Amino acid sequence: MKTPTIRIILYLFIVVFSSCGEYENLEIDKDARRVADSLFRAQKDSLVVRFDSLCVQSHDSLYQYYFDSLKLVKAEKIKHLLNR
Repeated sequence: MKTPTIRIILYLFIVVFSSCGEYENLEIDKDARRVADSLFRAQKDSLVVRFDSLCVQSHDSLYQYYFDSLKLVKAEKIKHLLNR
């Protein structure tokens, strides 16, 4: 009779101690998000300037790449229509 009682108590201890770390993980996640948000807000202006300059630098090459790919797609469609 004592063995089932001991097993039940052991299972209860396992359940109780296995859930102890969840709240700590949530707090660590909240702290990490706060730090990331504050770093982003502090560096936002320089990031915007940096990404805008990268967009300006690559605009012409990207425009030409997408224009050429659209031209190839249209040419394939025209060939397909002519071969019908």
